[in-house]
Amino acid sequence: MAINWIESKVIDQIKWTDDLVSIRFENKVPAYTAGQFTKIGLKIDGEIISRPYSLVSAPHEDFLEVIYVNVPDGKLTPKLHNLKKDDTIYVMDKSSGFFVMDEVPDGDKLWLIATGTGLGVFISLLKTDAPWERFKEIILVHGVRTADELTYQKQIEEFQNEHPNQLKYIQTVTREKIENALNSRIPEAIKDNTITDICGNIDKSSQFMLCGNPDMINDMVDLLGEYGLERNRRSKPGNITLEKYW
Repeated sequence: MAINWIESKVIDQIKWTDDLVSIRFENKVPAYTAGQFTKIGLKIDGEIISRPYSLVSAPHEDFLEVIYVNVPDGKLTPKLHNLKKDDTIYVMDKSSGFFVMDEVPDGDKLWLIATGTGLGVFISLLKTDAPWERFKEIILVHGVRTADELTYQKQIEEFQNEHPNQLKYIQTVTREKIENALNSRIPEAIKDNTITDICGNIDKSSQFMLCGNPDMINDMVDLLGEYGLERNRRSKPGNITLEKYW
């Protein structure tokens, strides 16, 4: 299916590390839903080369934002990496995807489990009212390799200040030990009760949204199955809604 492209201008970039970058650009697209993804691209050798990215921005904001990892030998990201303010970027005219709050069944506790850049979609969701209005407690767990990959700390702190009795935030860092972070993969930290000791039990009143590395997601689906939780499908609602980042 042909894509209709909207021309936009770069507003700003945040380089969290040498290769981990958030980029903001003008919001000229039709209304979208928090949790959806778009495609962004650049004109390279006469054609638009694009890749899909979940939106970090929320629908009410006047900018669009995505986060990406630069792949030095890739076709697109090295070019994204060199963009400057006011450079042209192309955006798919209609965002897409079903990793949205309307697809998540009701429950008491919402677990948002992310690795790496998978955090971005949860930042978008938490900027909206729906998660806070629908769930008594929200647990945000972000797993990375090194501490400098713990992105959006200021925004998460704002969420904590606005919802001090509703949000729990847990960091896991696998390749180094730092203060206030677990030195473990997320599935292992749940399996050995480290996370549940902090956040309480997992049961069928819990809803899980998983976003990130496929290995983490596969391990989490297997682990949550031991608690009697199943994939959420339109034909059969469950407790696990997921999006894999390849």
